[in-house]
This record gives sequence, C-alpha cells and structure tokens, in this order.
Amino acid sequence: MLTYLVKARDKALFIIDEPDIYLHSDLQRQLLGLLRDLGPDILVATHSTEIVTEAEPDDILVIDKKKKRARRIGQPSGLAQVFSALGSNLNPVLTQLAKTRTAVFVEGKDFQILSKFARKLGHRDIANRSQFAVIPIEGFNPERARSLKAGMEATLGVPVQAALILDRDFRSRDECSAISKECESFVEAVIIHPFKEVENALLVPAALDRAAERRVEERNRRASTALAYEPLAKATLESFARATKNHVMSRWLSARYDFDRRQTPGINQATSNERGLGEFEELWADAGGPLRLVQGKEALREINKALQAAYGISVTPTGIVDAMAVADVPEGVTELIGKLVPFAKKHPQ
Repeated sequence: MLTYLVKARDKALFIIDEPDIYLHSDLQRQLLGLLRDLGPDILVATHSTEIVTEAEPDDILVIDKKKKRARRIGQPSGLAQVFSALGSNLNPVLTQLAKTRTAVFVEGKDFQILSKFARKLGHRDIANRSQFAVIPIEGFNPERARSLKAGMEATLGVPVQAALILDRDFRSRDECSAISKECESFVEAVIIHPFKEVENALLVPAALDRAAERRVEERNRRASTALAYEPLAKATLESFARATKNHVMSRWLSARYDFDRRQTPGINQATSNERGLGEFEELWADAGGPLRLVQGKEALREINKALQAAYGISVTPTGIVDAMAVADVPEGVTELIGKLVPFAKKHPQ
C-alpha cells in the first residue's frame, strides 16, 4: 500500500478502502502518521476504532447510508457517537490493558497530543501505545484513577502498574508536590505538567507560523490563489497573555488560598496571597512563562480566530507538532516523554 502511495505522490487524490482489515492494531495507530507525510490528499474508509482515535476530529466524516450527506465530527466530543455508530463490541483499551498490565491515566484526550510529541521525539513505542493502555479519567481526578486501578486489578486478578499524567491548572509548586506525594501511594509514576494544560505545549510561535504557512500554501494550491502568509503567532499570543494576566493571576491566588487553608486552617488570606503572588510573578517573568500559565485551549482558539480572519484557515494540534523541529518541543514535554519510556518498559510483578 505504501509503495503505491509513494509512486502516486504527484496525484491529487488517493482513496484507501478499509486498510485496517489486515493490519495489527499497532500498525493501525501508525498508519495516519505515515499517510500525513505523503503527497496526495488521501481518503480512508474505515471501521477501525484505532484509526478513528488517531484522527483529528475535523478530518472525520461519518457516512450513514440512510442520510443524504456525510457529517463532519468537528469536536472531540463527537467521537463517542462515532464509536457507537461503528457498533464494535471490542473495547481496545481493555484488550491492551489485559495484554500489557500497564496503564497510563490522563485527563481527557491529552494523549492524542502527547503521542504526536512522542513520535516527533523518536519514541514510537510511546506514540503507538504498544506497551500500555491509555485510560482517560475525565479531568483532574486522581481519586478516579485510584478507583479504576483497583477495579482493573480486581477484574484481571493481577497487579497493574500505572502512571498518572495531570494538568497543572493554576496550582502552586507546593500543591503539585503534595498531590504527587499522595498519588505515589497508588501509582508508580506521577507527572504533573509544568504548564497549565497540555495545549500550552503547542504555543510555540515559530511552529504555529510554519503550520499556518503550510495551510495557506495548501489553500493556494487548491484554490489557485496567491496569498502570502505574514507571521502573526507571536503578536497574537503576547496580546492574549497581556489581556488575560489578571484573570490567570486571580485564579492562581484562589487556588493557592484553597490549598493553604487545607494545610493550615485559619491562615490569613493576605499571607496566602503574598506567597501566591510572589511565585506567580516569578513564573510569569521567566522566559516563556506567560505561555505556560495562560489557558492553552483558549490561546489556540485565539490563534485560529486570527488565522480565520486573515486567511480563512485554522491549524490543528497535529499540524502544529508536524511543523515543529525537535528543538521546538518544550522542555516539559521532553521530560514527560522521557519519564514514560523507562516506565513503559517495566513489567508489573
């Protein structure tokens, strides 16, 4: 199949019908990454939950023979409807868990982005999830991870080793340290992002501009236009950070006070605010600090709003990571993937 695709680089469109039929699940997860690097536009017809999970929601069309037109998913929340439509009784997560006895708990769809970073850094086993099962816990919910792990071990009748990856949100160093210590009692590895949420790792102006420029070039090619892209990511993100600093600071101080009250009931709010403000200003003043602390999802929406207004395009997490050089990958992501590598290679006792 790949041989035909390579030979057809100069073609405008290539259609692949159910490539998953003869592919192992690991290869299914790799397939879309390989196809993105090839030349022609590619349509893939599939019933594979593995391939659907790896795809960007904007790229998924649901075709129902009873309806006159296909429906684009658009939002990640629509994936549940896709899986329901596929009618599969096989739960690939449970199958992978039974095979590996290793789980990585994440918030929501975070691993879809992390897997793209892992592939960029050359860690294909992590990107393909061949050594563990990814279990969403729906938000910052360590207690749910504890309960799920206990339930899995009871069901399988064997120990399950687990890692827990959490967003930092607006939590102070002290609170992150306390959470890590508590979670280490029931999982083998705890990783809290050094940025607000995983989307903050995509806020790399050079990569955003390269991804946008590629989309403009693609639009030019398809529509026979000649738009020239002018970089806007840095200025847009700086403006967004300035506009949201007070909001972020207030959330930071509120989270700090809630934590301090749990640790020291009766603490004076002014004392807590002084501690929180000092740490916040230190982190904000650090190089790249604002882009680690702001709300990443909202910052990406602001970028796409600017791109839509100027060029009628938008960029996706896949496109942004693809546009990154290895040196562009934030240090926090490199460290996170680096911790997952030895964890995934261990085998539960």
